[in-house]
Parts: sequence; structure tokens; C-alpha cells
Amino acid sequence: MDALVLQYIIVTVLVAFACYMIFKMVRKNFSSGKFSSKKPHCDKNCGCS
Repeated sequence: MDALVLQYIIVTVLVAFACYMIFKMVRKNFSSGKFSSKKPHCDKNCGCS
């Protein structure tokens, strides 16, 4: 029974870590700081600077 509980804990930690990394990646890609107020709808990677 202890091994089963340990497996559930490991799986839960891995899933939580994966969700955290996905959330962090999505938040970085769609952050409001990506667009500066000087150049609306444009950042350094869009090629219009």
C-alpha cells in the first residue's frame, strides 16, 4: 500500500510540475509586456522596428 501511495505522490508532483511549466510558457508568450507603449502591436521580433 505504501508503494502505491508513493507512486501517486510522484505522479502528482510530475503533473503539477508539467502544468506549471506550461503555464509559465503560455504566460511568457502572451504577456502584456511584450508590446511596448512606444510601438503598439510590435516587439523586437516582429521585423517592423
